[in-house]
Amino acid sequence: MNNLNYNIRYAVSMANCVHKKITYEEKLLPINVEDIIKYRKDIKIKKEDLLGLDGYSIYNYKTKRYLIALDNVNYDLSRQRFTLAHELGHIFLQHHTKYRHLSNYVKEKSADAFAGELLMPREIMYKTAKFPPNYVLDLYGVSYSAYEQRKRFLDEMENFSRIIEENKVMSINDVIQYSKHSLILKNSC
Repeated sequence: MNNLNYNIRYAVSMANCVHKKITYEEKLLPINVEDIIKYRKDIKIKKEDLLGLDGYSIYNYKTKRYLIALDNVNYDLSRQRFTLAHELGHIFLQHHTKYRHLSNYVKEKSADAFAGELLMPREIMYKTAKFPPNYVLDLYGVSYSAYEQRKRFLDEMENFSRIIEENKVMSINDVIQYSKHSLILKNSC
């Protein structure tokens, strides 16, 4: 296994680890990345006009704290969510510290893999793959581009397209259990 594949698989497993540590409500879709960050007192988020730059994260070696800056002026909420998850990936994957010498390409691809798994978990992607795109985009709270990129990633990793063709279609009611809508339904009964 080459360096890129190793780091991508590690990124996916790290996102799965994060999923295991958050509460049931925090796992419901769409995942609020800021809920995850609250567990890390060493991370601060700053939202401002970055003049077209999606966002970035930096580490202060003196204070041992991270700053994630997001452009909340030039990008819509779905893009901001993915950018925040991507930057959180850099932090969880220790790209600023332990693995700062990795190539930028490997860091960016693995941060994307982390963000994809965090916001669009593989298990649920398989269950929702045959749903209309507008429903799925709302479910995950991501852009069409991020969703298509995630499908391509899963296709490259495990032949996503072939597997979904073989799977039975789930009803929307079955998938609701993974979304924040399940809380509304549970509370109204």
